[in-house]
Amino acid sequence: MILKPPGIEDIFPDRINRWNFVLNSAVDTFRTYNFKELIVPVMEFTDVFARGIGTDTDIVSKEMFTFEDRGGRSLTLRPEGTAGVVRAYVENGEYNRLSVCKFFYNGPMFRAEKPQKGRLRQFNQFGAEIFGSTDPYYDYEIISVVDEITRRVGIDSYTILLNSIGCRECRSEYMTNLKEYYSSRQENLCADCKRRLNTNPLRLLDCKNEGCVSLRSSAPVIKDHLCGECRDHFAKVKEYLDLSGIKYKEDPYLVRGLDYYTKTTFEFVTDKLGGQNAFAGGGRYDYLVEQFGGKPTPGVGFAAGMERINLIIENKDIPENGIDLYFIHTGGDTLTKSFELLNGMRKQGFSADIDPEVKGFKSQFKRAEREKSRYVVIIGEDELVSGSATVKSQKTGAQEKVPFDRIADFLEK
Repeated sequence: MILKPPGIEDIFPDRINRWNFVLNSAVDTFRTYNFKELIVPVMEFTDVFARGIGTDTDIVSKEMFTFEDRGGRSLTLRPEGTAGVVRAYVENGEYNRLSVCKFFYNGPMFRAEKPQKGRLRQFNQFGAEIFGSTDPYYDYEIISVVDEITRRVGIDSYTILLNSIGCRECRSEYMTNLKEYYSSRQENLCADCKRRLNTNPLRLLDCKNEGCVSLRSSAPVIKDHLCGECRDHFAKVKEYLDLSGIKYKEDPYLVRGLDYYTKTTFEFVTDKLGGQNAFAGGGRYDYLVEQFGGKPTPGVGFAAGMERINLIIENKDIPENGIDLYFIHTGGDTLTKSFELLNGMRKQGFSADIDPEVKGFKSQFKRAEREKSRYVVIIGEDELVSGSATVKSQKTGAQEKVPFDRIADFLEK
């Protein structure tokens, strides 16, 4: 027997209903906020992620699935969505001529991590990006979209963590102070953070090593170094959230695991996932489009994990999607008539099924129950003679004789 690789899941019909409930809730919310769907490739040239995410991040330095194609070019399976969306936005000039552009996407991502609950090697995300404005309203709108999706899927216990990590100008002094703080405590840093100390001190705040986490609690905070513009921007984001009644908690050390963020960063966290407590996060990235060769264009976005959200709501009752009709017959002419009606109902947009083998009524009723059919349509010898099917509601048990050519009308009522 050939097995799937570790850290990769098969999603069978018993889980797909919950899966689609989450995805449809997200898509409905995106459309409510006037986002347009975008589909980008699952693989890109490696430089897309090295340039966009940052070479000192764990994702690029440790976790990417990278390989050479037959032409010797380095390709990578996408570990996150934003870099590919930015590449597509820059490459397709029609859209980057718009003043403000709003996209959403969903699909599989890939990271070479140690598999554990809530952290897979192939996982799925949905997300959204807004290009073209530095207005703090759009930072608020992205957070509001995630909050709306979170409530729609039924997550009732979560916290929004919020921070501003400033712009290039005000972050420079902060990075100097951060480096000075950690330099005097190098002996307590993990090997990766000792390297980051000289290459990208901001990444020290994102380390999950226990020793590094304990040092972070006394480290300098970025809010003490924000320039006037960044301070005003962050205050306006919070004002929009307050006006909308969206509660949040400021976390002065929230930098997220990607190098492209500027100003606003945020995460949605819960205590229902154990160590992997974040199920969505994002922020602003005002220099990323420029890094990809586009004209200077601000952006803000987020991504959310499908598997993690499904874990949070695994005990929530989700309406199950069954079929409209299941045809029950006794074979021969009753099968022929059932087959004729089945095709007619499908053409009219009703979902319907049948077992062509001749089996007892009990067996066929069990199959109808397993398929969660709303109604069964019984075609026996008596029904053939009368020209009317026996239509039975699986929910109430009530049944009624309905002429063959009126079954659709009966269901629509």
